Parts: sequence; C-alpha cells; structure tokens
Amino acid sequence: MWKNYFKVSCRNLMKRKLYAGINIIGLTIAIVSFLAISLYIYHEWSYDKMYVGYERIYKVNQKFIVNGDEELISTTPSALVPAALDEIPEIATATVVFDLSIFSTVLIANEDMGFEESRFAYADHNFFNVFDFKLITGDPATALVEPNQIVLTESTAKRYFGSATEAHGKTLRVESSDYVVTAVMEDFPSNSHLLFDFLASFKTHPHGKNPEWNPSNYFSYIKLKEGAELAVLNAGFEQLIEKYLGEAQKSYGFQSAVFVQPVCEIHLSGNDLRGVKPGSDIKYLYIFGTVALLLIFIGIINYVNLATAEATERNKEVGLRKVLGAERVQLFGQFISESIILTGSALFFSLLVLFLIKSNFEQISGVPLQLQQLLSPSGLLGLFGLLLLVSVLSGMYPALILSGVQPLKALGKEIKPGGGVWLRKSLVVFQFFVSIGLLMATMIVKDQLEYMQNIHLGYEREHLISLNTHARMNEIIPGLKTEMVRTGAATSSALAADMPIYIKAGYSIRAGFDNDKEFNITGYAVDADIFKTIGASIIAGNDFSDQDINRSTAYQEQLELPIILNEAAVRELGWKVEEAVGKKIDMGGNAARIKGIVADFYFNSLHHQVNPLVVFIDESQTNLLLVKLAKGNPGLHLASLENTWKTLVPDRPFNYKFVDQEYGQMYRSEERVSLIFSLFAGIAIIIACMGLFGLVSYVAQRRTREISIRKVLGATARDVLKLLSSDFFMLLAISAVFAIAFGFWFSKEWAEGFAYKTPVSVWVYALSIVIVAVISFLTIGYRTVKVNMQNPAQTLKDE
Repeated sequence: MWKNYFKVSCRNLMKRKLYAGINIIGLTIAIVSFLAISLYIYHEWSYDKMYVGYERIYKVNQKFIVNGDEELISTTPSALVPAALDEIPEIATATVVFDLSIFSTVLIANEDMGFEESRFAYADHNFFNVFDFKLITGDPATALVEPNQIVLTESTAKRYFGSATEAHGKTLRVESSDYVVTAVMEDFPSNSHLLFDFLASFKTHPHGKNPEWNPSNYFSYIKLKEGAELAVLNAGFEQLIEKYLGEAQKSYGFQSAVFVQPVCEIHLSGNDLRGVKPGSDIKYLYIFGTVALLLIFIGIINYVNLATAEATERNKEVGLRKVLGAERVQLFGQFISESIILTGSALFFSLLVLFLIKSNFEQISGVPLQLQQLLSPSGLLGLFGLLLLVSVLSGMYPALILSGVQPLKALGKEIKPGGGVWLRKSLVVFQFFVSIGLLMATMIVKDQLEYMQNIHLGYEREHLISLNTHARMNEIIPGLKTEMVRTGAATSSALAADMPIYIKAGYSIRAGFDNDKEFNITGYAVDADIFKTIGASIIAGNDFSDQDINRSTAYQEQLELPIILNEAAVRELGWKVEEAVGKKIDMGGNAARIKGIVADFYFNSLHHQVNPLVVFIDESQTNLLLVKLAKGNPGLHLASLENTWKTLVPDRPFNYKFVDQEYGQMYRSEERVSLIFSLFAGIAIIIACMGLFGLVSYVAQRRTREISIRKVLGATARDVLKLLSSDFFMLLAISAVFAIAFGFWFSKEWAEGFAYKTPVSVWVYALSIVIVAVISFLTIGYRTVKVNMQNPAQTLKDE
C-alpha cells in the first residue's frame, strides 16, 4: 500500500513542479535553521559535561559582605583547597588553578623561537583527577607533582616542537626559569570553560609551596564523593571559614563565605562571576530555541497554505478516486505520503546546506557546528522524529480537507475547495507576526549595541593602546615612556593594572578617621600619568604628581596614601564632591588622604552601574602600559612605537591591543544575538512570503472567473492588484498590532539586563512593518503579473 502511495505521490509532485519546489525550498530553509540552532544549543548546553562524574564537580566561589552589601568573586585563597581536603570528608579530591593571564602574559621560548603567551596557568597535582582530560604522552598522576614541570596542549606542542612525542621530555624557558615538558594533553574542547595552552606545576608558584589565606586569586574546584550531601558540604565550608578567617573578619569588619557552583552551570550563569573564558546567559538559549520552533512552525504554515491553494486542482482527482472505491483513510494516507516525500527531500537538502554553511555559521555563532552529532544514534533518531513530526503537522490539515471532499460535488464543481478560510488567514497573520517581531527584536538589539559602542565612557578610549609589561621591566619603563613621547608617536603613557574598560581588583573602605561608612570598593593601581593618558576629568582637588608616594611605600612606612575617588565613592561616603577633598579615610587598614575627585567613568560593562572606585599609585601592581597615540596616521605611530620598544625592550615582542576594540569584545554575546536575529528574521520573511504566495494563489484560483470578467469590462493590472491585495493589508495590519505589542514586551525584557540603556524609537516599529509590507507587496505584485497575463477569453471558455 505505502509503495503505491509513494509512486502516485512522486507522479503528482512531478506534475506540479512549482508547488513541490516552493514547498521543498520553504521546508529546507526552516529545517536548516532549526537544525543549526539546535546544534548551537546542544553545544552550549553540553559545557563541562565531558568529565567522568561531572555532576559531582563544583567550582568554589567567594562572597564578601560589608554592611549588607554583597560582592561575589570567582576566586578563592590558595589555602582553601588544602584545608578543605583535610577537614571536609565529603570531598573526594580537589584542585587549584591559577590563571596567570589575569595579571600578565609570559614570555616562553625553546632553543629556536619564543612567543608572548596569555593562556598560561598553574595547576596542582590533582588537576587530572578532577578533570580527566586525555593525555597523549605522560602520566596524569605525576605530570604536575614536582616544581618546574609543565603540560602542553597538543597544538602548542606542535607549535614549539613539531609534535606531541617530540615535545615530551624537552625543556621550555618560561621567563627566566626552565620547565620540563612532562606530558602533552589533547587541546581543551570548545565546550570546556577552561582554556589554556600551558599548565605548569603549582608547586613552582610561591603559594603552591606555602598556601595562604590571602590574597584570593585562585580558582578552586572540588569533586565530591558519591552520595555526598551539599548541605553537609556547605556546613563544612562555614566551619572552615570561621576557623581560618573568623578573627580577620572581626578585626577588619567584614564577613566572607564560600559557595559552590556546579561546573556544568558555569558557562551559562552569565558573566557576573568572571572565569577563564567569557560565559553566556541561559536566557539566550531560550530565545534561540523559541526562534527555532517558530521558524519550523512558519515553514509548516507555508506548506499548509500552498496545499490548500492547490486544492482546486485536485478536487477532480479526489472525486474520481472516491467513485472508483477509494476510502477516506486511503486518500488521507496518500496525501500524508506526499508530505513525507516533500519533508524527506527537504531534510536531505538541509543536511547538504548545513555542510556547505558550516564555516559561515561557526563564524557568526562563535561555536563549532558539530554535524557528527546528527549522525550519532540519538541524532539519527531525532532526525527521524523531526521528519515524522513535520510531515504529519504539514500534511494533516490538507489531507483531512481533501480526503473529505464529496465525490459528486467535486466532479460537478459545486464545492468550495479547501475550506477553513479563517484558519489559513490566521496562519498567515502568525507568519507575519513572527517576521515583523523578529525584525523588531533585531533592531532593538542593534540600537542597544550601537548605544553601548558610541556612548562616551567618561574617558577617551579611541587611539588608546595597551602593551603588556612585566616586573623585570620596571627600570626600563620611565625611559620607555619618555622616548615614546619624544618621538611624537604618543602624547602620554601610563602604567595600569587593567584597561580602564574593566577594572577588577577589590578593596574595602572601613569606618575610621573622617568617615563612618564601610563598603567594598574597586581599586585601580596606576602611575601618576593615568588620567592625563586616558583623558578622564578631575572635577575637584588635584591630579597625581610624580612626588606622590605609592601604596607599597605608604604601607611599609605607615604614611598617608594619596588617593583619587570617583563621584560614586564620594556619594557612598555621604559627602559632597567639594568637601571630600583633603579628608582622611581608612582603606583596608591603611590611612589614605583624598587628593582629588575624578568624574564617574564606566570601568565595567554597561550591564552594571558605575560603582565606587579608588585610584592610587602602585607601579608594582600594574601589568599594562597604556599609550595615547598622537593625532595623525596610527600606522606610522605604531611603527615608531615598535622601533622604540625593540630598542629598549629587545627581549619582549611588541604586542599591542586597541582599547576600543577590546571594549567591543565585551559585548560579543549581544553581537551574536543581533547577528542571529538578523539572519533568522530574513529567513522568516522569506518563508512568510512563500506562504503569502500560496494565499494569493488560492485567492487568484478562487476568483479566476471574476478577474477575467473584470478584465473584459476594462479592469487594469492595478485593479487586479488591488483586488488580490485587499485581504492582505487587513492581515498585515492585524500582524502589525500583535508585533508592536511583542516589541514593547521584548524591549522591556531585553533592557532589564542593562544598567544603561537607550529608549526604543518609534521608527523601530514603523520600519519593521514597512520592510515586511514592501517585500510582501512585491510578492503579491509578482503573482498579480502572472494572473494578469492570462487570457480572459480562454479562462471564461474553460468555465
């Protein structure tokens, strides 16, 4: 029976090539979109689930509480893991990771070449017990046990030594120390939140040899024993913190606590807790999943509309089959088989298209398109389920309508074929609601991105570059800064702990001296030229000078540290800007004198408010040299700076970054959302126009006789266009109303994630509607031209 259905369906589809072609194209576009988004979601959802017992692996984070204000950080003291292993029986094993790139790059060389590397970390001997990455060479039990051992990733081993086997046992020079390559591991997978090229033994680091409870600069991971309870674990950590930090907390007037986070939830928890790799937000997966379902659904709607539009041509076929004895269930099976053939063809072409667009999609989404997942047993089962689901949903309504036609009426042309006019119109309304809604969402996201990119941050990030420095360059830095300005390539330069776009270090203001407030504050270690270099405005008091002492000297000699606060810090202290200058405050147990007030500037993502900031001189805590390029050709200035650098710092490469480009990288997730919305909004419009083509075709077929009579009586092409498009404008108006309501809701939801946002312009709504209306009008116009070309005499003769 199904063999016969297949043969007959193929013949029918071959006779109606345009109908079959449009359906296959529409379904192919919808399925490609659905599968691409599904693979993207699968990749993001699979983060850190490749480890054995991943559900028992947790990252330990820290919380500081001062006067009820909480500050969450992703790092902990180096002493936490050793103490937890000794005193909390629920923990099976644990490891410490120190990401050196938080502070600086490292210069690594073999006998032939050297590079400045950023993906360098220290890890203790338990690293491979917690994260069971595969080693190509070496023993995971001994690879990181002794000082000056190092593990390379496979691609890094090839870069330095040609192959993994050649690298094993060789020596690498890391700054001024030699490290022995004890193992080579596979590259970190794309769905791991860890991403390093080098893992050095933590025993090489001073805090690896002698763990301490300060500072909190280390990533800590634990793996629980099977059956361990989180409540017992949390209680154990509370006792641990009280035991080792209780006295310090009472003395310095703050509270601290640790909390655990499942390792498989790190990537999708947002970026509030900074990790090794930038994270994402789970809400984006829900958004993309919804878009994928909507695109499949409008593809199905497109099929239904085209099938019902073709119904008039199949009434005689259905009537004749019924007269010859065909049962309704047989006719139903016939039409469902056609749907299966069309959907199966679309699925086949979808897999080919996915293969062809693989690299383009990876570039847009930032994740690999793992097509091999579709060929796995679960993937093949999913494809089969998708085939059946789309086939049934697409073919169900047309099959029910056509198989229910009464044979005598069908053969006598007494039936109005297709039925369900309002259902079809409702489906078209939904299609255009999705199209307009996705366009609105795209424009809303783009407007916010443009606002963030163009907003004045309170300092000048344009023509500002960043160069990595190292502690051994301290003696060279003054001469380097002077020479850069002397050559005319730079107007100013300054040492800083971070780029001003994201300042990380945390400090505390304590009650004492002239203030009675306690709160957490962000600290920025710099040299005296920082504000001149970045162009921030001192609005009260004075800027730093070369005579100001640094924090290390002030601490050692118990002198007052000159500091500059931002306006947010002054407000937190309860003072006015004018009265704050000259006051004395307690900063982390040290006396500090407020020398000046800098206007608030954004030193974090615009997702967050401008928080209190204290700026102080401490060259020993800086990692970067910020250089303000002179006006003119940036290429010539960079070449001049490179010559100066190579002359004075010949042992380190001249690797620079533009601060404004790095600022743009902070919003990669939002840019990705914008690109994907743009892409799939266009796809939704294409599919919706196919659905509109089906509806117009249906109207034209139903009103062929009327159109022919009108043409005989003198109707022009414009009159025919007006006749065929009258219903469309009503449907578009209804779609626009729903889309505008969606746009208001989406703009509100999207804006909630930003402390600083731009209002949505009315043009966003108007332009989205106009774009869809114009494209749809062109679609109707094309179909009108085809109808207008028909000979009315021939049409009326057939009637």
